[in-house]
Amino acid sequence: MTEVPQPETAFDEVLNAFAELGNDADPTRVELVTSEILGEWWEADDDLAAGLIDLAASAVEPERLVAPLAALRVLATDEDQREAAGLALEKFGLPEPAWAAKLNQVTPGACWRATDVYGDESSVLVSFGDHGLVVSINYGSFGGWVTDAAIVESPQDVLAELRTVGESAEISPEQAHEVIADAFAGTEWQAEPEVGEDFVRFRALALARLRALPEPAEVAEPEPLSVEEQAEVIDSFFAAAGNEVGDTEDARVVALRLIEFGLEHDARRPLRVGPAKLESFVDFVDDGQIELTEEQDAAMAALLPVWARVFGERQGLPEDALTALVEAVEDRLDDREPEEESALDAYLAGSEDLTPEDVQDLLERRQFALPSLTVETEEDEVELDPSDPEQRRMLVLSEFAAEFEDDDESELRAVALTTVVDQLWDGEPAETWIAAQRLSESGLERDEVLAELTAVLEEHLTQDEDGELEFDLDDYVAALDELDPGSADE
Repeated sequence: MTEVPQPETAFDEVLNAFAELGNDADPTRVELVTSEILGEWWEADDDLAAGLIDLAASAVEPERLVAPLAALRVLATDEDQREAAGLALEKFGLPEPAWAAKLNQVTPGACWRATDVYGDESSVLVSFGDHGLVVSINYGSFGGWVTDAAIVESPQDVLAELRTVGESAEISPEQAHEVIADAFAGTEWQAEPEVGEDFVRFRALALARLRALPEPAEVAEPEPLSVEEQAEVIDSFFAAAGNEVGDTEDARVVALRLIEFGLEHDARRPLRVGPAKLESFVDFVDDGQIELTEEQDAAMAALLPVWARVFGERQGLPEDALTALVEAVEDRLDDREPEEESALDAYLAGSEDLTPEDVQDLLERRQFALPSLTVETEEDEVELDPSDPEQRRMLVLSEFAAEFEDDDESELRAVALTTVVDQLWDGEPAETWIAAQRLSESGLERDEVLAELTAVLEEHLTQDEDGELEFDLDDYVAALDELDPGSADE
C-alpha cells in the first residue's frame, strides 16, 4: 500500500532547521537562526512562538522540540514565553544540545554613543568581546525609536566609523541599557514602524543582548511644562521672531501644538529642534494625528522655519547646522502632498496660456457642458475626471439616463449628445458654443439647448462602410449657424 504523505505543520520548517543545526552547533549560529525565525514571525505579525511552546504539551516526538524550546527559553522576546519554554523542557526531562547552556552568555564591555548635532539621530554600540551590538535610534518622534539594529563582528571598526558622523562619548552599560530599552519601546509602540532589514533579523538577539546588560537605576520622569511656562515660551518666541511671523491666534495655536508635540514625543527636551523632529511634526499634521484648521495650517507654513531658527539658536547650533535645519524644514513644507484637485481645477485644465478673458469663457463653456463632475452609485458619490473622454461620457449618460431607452434610436441620440458635450468641453468646433450661447440668450434652459444641438448633429450623422458613425464638419457647422432660436420656440 502506498503511504499517504502527511501535510507539514506550520512548525515543521522550524523543527527541521534546528535538526540541521545539530547538538554541537556554534551558539552564535543558533542565536542568529533563532533570531531570524522570530524576526520573520514578528514582521508577519504572526507570533508562532506561543504555538510552538503549546505544542510541547501534546508532542508525539518531544525530542524534536528540545532544541527550539531551548532557544526560545533564552531568545523569545516575551518573558512569559521564555518561562513557558523552560517549564516545558523541565517536563520533558530530555538531554539538551551542548549549545543550550551557552546562549546569551556574554559579558558587556565598553559602550559608546554617537549623536548628530541636532540630537535627532543616535547610535549606541555595546561591545561583547568578539562581537558587538549596534543600535540606530531616531529621536524625531515616539521618544526615540530603533530604526535598525545589528550584531557586528568588529566593534572597534564600527566605533571608528561612528566617530566620523557625530559627537561620541563612552557611556556606562547601565546607560546603554536605558537608552536602548527606551528606543525599542518607541518602536514597539508603532503599528508599522519603518525599520531596516537588519532590525527584523537581529531584533530578538538584540533584545537578548539588552537583557545581558545591567539594569539602570530608576530615573525620575521629567516634569512637564506648566500652562504658564508654555505661554511664556510662546510669548518669547514671537518676541524673538519679530516681524517674521504674524502674532495671530492661529499662529499661537500652531506654536502650542509644537510644544505639545515636544512634550509627548521628546519629553526630556520638548523644545529641541532638528530636521527629523520638525519633519515628524509635519507628518503628524498631514496624517491628521495633529488637527489644524486651514488657517492654522497656513500659519504653520510661515511659522515653522522661524521656529526652527529661533530654537536652533537657543540650542546653540553652529551656523551651518542652523542653515541646514531651516532648509530641511522649508523643503519638507514644499514637499507636502497637494490638496485634492478641486472641481474648479478640473474645469480649468489646460488654461495656463490663456488670457483672463479666454479663461473665463472656457470656464463658462465647460461648466455649461458639465455642471457636475460626480455620479451617484448605490453606495457613494464618485467624482470623475472630465478630461478623460470615457469618464466624460459617463457623466453625460448619468445625467440624462432617464431619457434613453434600450433601442437604436436612443443609442444614436446618446452618441450625438455625448459628442456635443465633447465639442463644448474642447471648444471645437467653436460654432457649437456660439450656437449654445445664442440659444441660451433666447431664453432656453440648458437641457433644451443641448437637445437642440443634439438634434442638429443627429441629423448629420451617417454610417461609413465599417458601420462607424461620422458627419461632415462643414455641413454640421453650417447647420449650427442657421439654427434659429426663434424656431426652437415653435
